[in-house]
Amino acid sequence: MRKLLLTASISVFGVLSLAACSTSEPIDINTMGLEKTSPFETPASKPFELNAGQYRATQLGAPAMVPHSVENYKISPNANPCMMCHGNKSRIDAPKTKGMPTSMPSTHWTKVDGNMIMHPSRHECTLCHAPQADVQPLVPTTM
Repeated sequence: MRKLLLTASISVFGVLSLAACSTSEPIDINTMGLEKTSPFETPASKPFELNAGQYRATQLGAPAMVPHSVENYKISPNANPCMMCHGNKSRIDAPKTKGMPTSMPSTHWTKVDGNMIMHPSRHECTLCHAPQADVQPLVPTTM
């Protein structure tokens, strides 16, 4: 008797669930996905442009590439050769200037006893900043 009652209640619940899920009007296929275009349209790709932007502008959030060799750099807890050029505290968050080394952003610094020092988690620069390959560019650039 229990099995019959349980089976009947599950069957009734299933039928009611199916009835509740059905709609009287069809769903527009264009509103089903996250895309704002129709799945039946072929999206147009963005045309390639010469000098469309620097690496940082095209790869948002990516660390800057190092434009010079760092092969002989020996970074240790007591010495960081990158700081000789890029560790100017007066230029923190300064905009890029052609011919000048890029200054470290404020996210790489911390204040300890009133002095600005490089944040300990940012000491090993080459963990994030990779050197660029020494190859000829595929497309000429004026940057």
